[in-house]
Amino acid sequence: MKATEFDTSLSHSAQCMKQAIPLMVKYKMPVTPVNYAIWYCYVLGSNDKLNKELDDILAHYQTCPPAQAKQLFNAFLSDKDLALFHQMSDSFHNTIADVQTEIGKTLESSQDFSAILSQCHSGLYGLKKNSLDSFDDVLGYVDRLTEESVVMQQNAYQFQKKLENAYAEISDLKTALVNTQTAASQDPLTGLLNRGKFDEDIVLFCKAEHTGNHRALIFVDIDHFKQFNDDFGHQKGDDVLKVVSTKIMKHTEGIGKAYRYGGEEFCITAELDSLSEVVNFAESIRKDIAKLSVKGKKTGKAVRSITASFGIALHGEQCLVTQLIERADKALYLAKEHGRNRIEIAA
Repeated sequence: MKATEFDTSLSHSAQCMKQAIPLMVKYKMPVTPVNYAIWYCYVLGSNDKLNKELDDILAHYQTCPPAQAKQLFNAFLSDKDLALFHQMSDSFHNTIADVQTEIGKTLESSQDFSAILSQCHSGLYGLKKNSLDSFDDVLGYVDRLTEESVVMQQNAYQFQKKLENAYAEISDLKTALVNTQTAASQDPLTGLLNRGKFDEDIVLFCKAEHTGNHRALIFVDIDHFKQFNDDFGHQKGDDVLKVVSTKIMKHTEGIGKAYRYGGEEFCITAELDSLSEVVNFAESIRKDIAKLSVKGKKTGKAVRSITASFGIALHGEQCLVTQLIERADKALYLAKEHGRNRIEIAA
């Protein structure tokens, strides 16, 4: 099959997007039209050969490099499938256009009804009093207004229904796009923001107008993490990453942003009133992490404590992004050198 022949309704595309985008993020594939077309076909399971080849590529590379992605696209898909990537945007604009058209029609209908109201008003105002003919004229105006009001009500009802449909479609699209943006910026294992999002945000963090508060970059590294993997297996190592991330997320909510920087290393950006508040903030996270432990499967008792080291760097008015990261990394290195499970501040 050279081109997909699937139902490409808005709701169907939204559901496929919700499945395809997280997979692309998981395997570190950029959200491009070609990659999206491949994953769209993959999640539908419409082509077993494509799915098998993609699985083999992922097993070998842990991603799908651009060259292999292009080969898959050329072998199983066509330019027609690239339209799937743009469908959500096109559907949104089409829905807006439909709403605009219906508003125009309703306005025209309202103007016609307004004109008839004005005519009837003038006619009634000009009727002769105590004339038998005036009774027939009044009845005629009432009949005309009744007919026109019914038509107006029908138009209003139809307009209401179309607005409801448009609202539902746009809401579905918004949800899909929000989920897409979240998936693209979120680390799938820990739920924290990912390295790519950090690289974007740290530039804005450093460029933000200086308010006089203390803007801090805090690096966090789980102590002796390799030993968790070596002694308990990678699944337990992943569990350690998750519980530490949960602690970091809890403390940073409403205060700053937390990211998985890479491996067992995390980073936090926050703006607080004073240096002591920055240190107390980091210390509260350190203490909370230190309460964690790896427990034995059989006994349920703690067999290994979990701790983390912290490096803090404050952002000055003339501080560059690279300088801020280097200083935070240096502070973290000192925390490791000075015994771990502690906080160091960059000079």
